[in-house]
Parts: sequence; structure tokens; C-alpha cells
Amino acid sequence: MKSDKKSRAEHIILMTKRFNDGSRLVCSEIVSRSNMAARVAAIEKWTAVADICRCLHNFNGVLQICAAFTNAAVYRLKKTWDKVPRTIKSTITKLQAVVCSDGRFRVMREALHRCDPPCIPYLGMYLTDLSFIEEGTSDFTPDGLLNFSKMRMIAHVIREIRHFQQTPYKIDHIPKVTSYLLDTSLLLDDDELYHKSLQIEPRSSRLSAPNTANV
Repeated sequence: MKSDKKSRAEHIILMTKRFNDGSRLVCSEIVSRSNMAARVAAIEKWTAVADICRCLHNFNGVLQICAAFTNAAVYRLKKTWDKVPRTIKSTITKLQAVVCSDGRFRVMREALHRCDPPCIPYLGMYLTDLSFIEEGTSDFTPDGLLNFSKMRMIAHVIREIRHFQQTPYKIDHIPKVTSYLLDTSLLLDDDELYHKSLQIEPRSSRLSAPNTANV
């Protein structure tokens, strides 16, 4: 990591933080519900939000929520997931297929190229592309000349990001929703998430196997 990344990549750092905080908010809300029905309702609600994000071409939001569902503290809640309706599970599976990282996010890239802005792609996908180019290609050719091929690859990635920055969403601002989404006091850290998860669904105790050894 560059030591000056906070000053040189302020907005990237902010986007990364917002992604992690958004995903943590979903996890925190689910494990904070002590009632089974309330946890199922929370999963249903966030699945609906993720599907709306998909319809709005907000793939970043879809991945935020899907990442929360696969977080260890949420994923291990077998009794809760058993109560989630099949239709909701089917929707989650379809959403996960869209944002799956297989093939360098092949399905998401195809969806991005088909949709018209406004759109919010997953920034991490492009950061991975840039890292791959930076680490796998030299700045200079064997002859000591500037490697324009590398510069064109970098420019292509940046051009695609800028393409999706040109068209804003026309969505009414609702302060109450914004306050909720940005309220960091609602977020639990990893240890707190897992502790809550164990409280609502303790680990199954293994019964001691009968002693079959010869006496």
C-alpha cells in the first residue's frame, strides 16, 4: 500500500469504506434480531433491496448485500436460513450469480456493457484490473521506451469508470434513509457480529461417542 494513499486516493478510500460499512450494516441488523421471525424478515427486506439495486443497475449495492449474506456470522445461522422462503433463496442465488467473482466478474461485466447509465459498478473490480496491469506489465519496453500499450490498458479502465460517472440518478433524497444508512453506531465489529451469532444460534454440541474399546 502507498503511504500517501489517503491523500492521493481519497474518494477510492471513501468508496471502499462505504462498501464495507454498508455490508456490515446488513450483517448487524440480521444478528441483532433475537427473534427468529424478525431475522427472516430482515433477510427478506435486504434481499428486496438488493433486487431493487439490480434493477437500478447499482451492482455495487447488490454485492454489498450479497457479501453480508455470506459473512460467517450470518451464513452460519442454519435455523434462520431454514425458515427463509424458497422464493427469497432463489432470488439471492440469482443475485449472487450476477456479482460472482468467477472469470474476473464475467457476468457483471456483461451486465454492465448491456445497461445504460446511470449505473454504479463495483469499484473493486476495476481496482483489481488496474493492479493486474500495474504488476504484470512493465512501464518501459525492452528498448527503454515508454510502454504505450500499458498506458492504453490503464486508460481503457479509467475511461470505463468515468463513463458511469457522467449520468446521475434522479432519486429523491430522503434524509431519514440517509441518516440510517450512514449511522455508524449501528455497526458491529467482526467479534461482536460473531458473538451475537453464537448467542442466537449456539454451536451444536457433539455428543460423546460410546466407548467401543475392548475392556
